[in-house]
Amino acid sequence: MDESYISAQTLRWRQKLGLCFEGSDGIRRLRIGQEQRPSTANTESNLWQVAFTDQKYALGISTSPEDLSRASSKHSQTRFSSLGDALEDLRLSTRKAVMSSPKRALSIFNRRSPESPARSNNRSNPVATCRELDQPSAASRWLRRATSSNFRRTWLSPTEAMLSPQRSIGQEFRASPPVPGTQIEPPKVPYNLASGAAARASAAASNELLGSARTIASLHSESRLAEPEVAKDSESGVGIDLRDRSEDKTDISVPMIRKDPFCALPKELMDHIVSYLDAASLISAEQVSRGWNSSASSQIIWKDVFRKEYSPCQVRSGKLPLSCINKVPGLGKSRPDQNWKKMWQARKALDQRWINNHAAAIYLEGHKDSVYCVQFDEHKILTGSRDRTVRIWDAHTYKCLKVLGVPKTNASVTVADPVMTLTDKPKKPFITLIPRKSEVEAEPIEFPSLYHSGSILCLQFDADIMVTGSSDNTCIIWDIKADYKPIHRLRKHTAGVLDVCFDGDHIVSCSKDTTICLWDRRTGSHLRTLSGHRGPVNAVQLRSDLIVSASGDGVAKLWNITSGLCIKEFPSRDRGMACVEFSQDCRTILAGGNDQIIYQFDANTGDLVRELNGHKGLVRSLHLDGPNDRLISGSYDTSVKVFDLRTGEKIVDFPGWTTSWMLSAKADYRRIVATGQDGHVVIMDFGFMLEGVELLQG
Repeated sequence: MDESYISAQTLRWRQKLGLCFEGSDGIRRLRIGQEQRPSTANTESNLWQVAFTDQKYALGISTSPEDLSRASSKHSQTRFSSLGDALEDLRLSTRKAVMSSPKRALSIFNRRSPESPARSNNRSNPVATCRELDQPSAASRWLRRATSSNFRRTWLSPTEAMLSPQRSIGQEFRASPPVPGTQIEPPKVPYNLASGAAARASAAASNELLGSARTIASLHSESRLAEPEVAKDSESGVGIDLRDRSEDKTDISVPMIRKDPFCALPKELMDHIVSYLDAASLISAEQVSRGWNSSASSQIIWKDVFRKEYSPCQVRSGKLPLSCINKVPGLGKSRPDQNWKKMWQARKALDQRWINNHAAAIYLEGHKDSVYCVQFDEHKILTGSRDRTVRIWDAHTYKCLKVLGVPKTNASVTVADPVMTLTDKPKKPFITLIPRKSEVEAEPIEFPSLYHSGSILCLQFDADIMVTGSSDNTCIIWDIKADYKPIHRLRKHTAGVLDVCFDGDHIVSCSKDTTICLWDRRTGSHLRTLSGHRGPVNAVQLRSDLIVSASGDGVAKLWNITSGLCIKEFPSRDRGMACVEFSQDCRTILAGGNDQIIYQFDANTGDLVRELNGHKGLVRSLHLDGPNDRLISGSYDTSVKVFDLRTGEKIVDFPGWTTSWMLSAKADYRRIVATGQDGHVVIMDFGFMLEGVELLQG
């Protein structure tokens, strides 16, 4: 016995009537019942009754005895070459009957199943109703896809699959051509077995089963029920629900548990947890309860918060040891009784004053001529002047403590009153102070030849030594710990020394003679001369084994100390360069000059990163405040400006706080100290009369 695929409706009739197929001599017949064997003349008639009943059931039209008799009589009058052709003719005749009487088909369909909104909208369209009636069932669609996924069968309709003979295993597969659609039936497109037919069949079966289960649930319950558990398609992923059902739950259904962690956890553990909060969160935590206030007010926690926010990025990233924090100004002293929270509040208020340009102006008077250079720390301020002296000032009392050098007797500058110049300025200091002029004079010098005989054009100092450069073509090394005693004089340049810098091993000087000289710090011996500029070298900076120089020829150069060669050049757009700065990480070079532009270069690639504009005169001085990411510039337009290095925006602008050109400007976390051609030293103090600012001193 050879059986074929059958649809779900035919399966029901087969179970009721006991249908089975048998074949002999290549002729297929239908046997009804297990015991009854009708004659050959009646077999085909009974077959048509069953097939017609199955077709009518699939269409939703109840079978009547008249329909059966008409089908039997029609069959007796027409001969067919095969049983499949007879069934196809019966299917077409049934469609014609439905199309000829659409009202009757619509009434039968309405009695068959409850009317849905979608079907009620099609009442006025009999063609759409008939098309819906002729749609294959869920099981037949699944059967069609399952049949298409069989690699040894062609695409067959459910009826053809039931009646046509099974192909042999070795028979070649041939895909059926596509059949155009009609008004009743959609087009039939054969499935390509190489494009995932098996996955589509499995997905279709899973989706149809899910849709049938939902329909049954909606018919038997008016309330919204949970979706039934059905087998998901594990091959194609169609029909798998990935939604998070926990979102449907509201706060009302899930009770919220509120418990103070300070009551459940040890205090040491809570202190550790609170230490991860930032300053703003700590201030809010202090107001929760006494337990929260006790942990959030801990000075150990505030110490970590303060240092995380204001320590240099090299220390935060681990590139520099933690001991370097004590050398950074503005981070205070690490004492057992230090109030770190008050320090944070003072530093926060100080930063806000920088943003608001809120500073006091303090003028130091003592030099008899133009002041070319300045450097300072938290305790002292050192200035060098055209009057051939170096003055040392107290950074707290603003008194002149010492005068180094032989003063020039015939001063050529008249010191103007700075207060009169600030009356018509838009950004005036909130307070102006001029301390009483110091009466300290230069000490009697036993050997004048040990000191400079020309203007002090540049200087730099650290905890041990100070190096000065002069227009007398020499540099002098001073021992700070021996009360600023001159110990070495450096002679090699043939013109005035315009700038100096040094580190732990070397001293670098540049001159108007277009050369750069490298010296040994300990012995003062000359090591190397770097030549390459075509104009006066106005400024130099030293970082590790690299030197950056800026010249009047309009080019900044990067040199290697070991080889003495120029590695890169950084040209300006127009005219010469007067100043240069080199970042501590050796990645950024800043230069300014006659074209009133500040250039920011990438030291690794040589590319121009950005241009900082704002000055209306020659940019004479640059200072990079690395720990605070600020760049301070002084110009011949008599202004001092401060730029944010991270964004390039101008954050401070103090125009006309001196009566003449700005020759030098340096800054730290609290103040800017600038010098000018009028002989004044102006301190722009943002921390003047600020509560707690004294705690920030190192």
